[in-house]
Amino acid sequence: MCASMPHKSGLVDQREIDIGRRVQQVREYINWPQPAFAAELDISRDRLASVEYGRTPLRYPVGYRLCVIFDISPEWLASGTGNMKSEQVLPDLPMPEGLPAKAMFSRIYDQAVSGKPIAAKKATRRTSADEDLVPDFDATTYIVRGLTDLLSKEKFRNPLERQEFALEITSYARDLALRLRRDKTRERALAVATRRGGSSKPADLAAIPARNAKMVVQLRDGIKRLEEEIDKLDAAMKSLNPVAIDPSRLPRPEAMEVVRLEGAMDKIAQQIEEAERKIKAVMSRRPPTTL
Repeated sequence: MCASMPHKSGLVDQREIDIGRRVQQVREYINWPQPAFAAELDISRDRLASVEYGRTPLRYPVGYRLCVIFDISPEWLASGTGNMKSEQVLPDLPMPEGLPAKAMFSRIYDQAVSGKPIAAKKATRRTSADEDLVPDFDATTYIVRGLTDLLSKEKFRNPLERQEFALEITSYARDLALRLRRDKTRERALAVATRRGGSSKPADLAAIPARNAKMVVQLRDGIKRLEEEIDKLDAAMKSLNPVAIDPSRLPRPEAMEVVRLEGAMDKIAQQIEEAERKIKAVMSRRPPTTL
């Protein structure tokens, strides 16, 4: 008794069958086997076979990746019109991030061509702490795919250009990561001053015992000194930053110094937060009322 064939999806019509055949045509044109082609599209071999044989529609993220990596014209893939190979560096299509994972390539293409708004994936409810985060955003996957697509798609005149591009983009990424870490640590430290918002006025201490008031003054003086240290460390890291732009020229001593300065800034930021916590605890105490 032979195994039954997979059922055809209810979303498949003649157009989706034709799109699947064009996917197969691309694979045969570059002479790739199904397993390798499926791996490049980030899907299983069975999923690729289902698309090629018209059992399931081509999903948009897969179709987008196909167009970017293999220089395929979205118009040809979606409708069979024009040439298979694209003339554009990148397809004139929306990025898959933020769109439903199961969106069909044909529908997103039609909406993009017609200029109709494309319904994005519903955002999950977020707290104020992550209100700027893209739902389900995987930074590592995004970078790996983005740079892979860019290196596969970008036209370099010779291997030296390709090498220089890779070195420059990597150097920029390292410098950006260093700057973001330094700036975020500095923000954490200096945000304390904003949160206090002028609470250092003597009137703020009038309602608490003298010993507690003295402790508050000492803690505020300590925070001020810590903030001065943050400024010094920030200046030191900026002096190292030009060297860090090109990691291939970054000597080990300077690299270790960057790590040490980052650790020092994090430690100071934690000390400032702890001092602020103590100030709030002291300020919340009130002297007992006399009858």
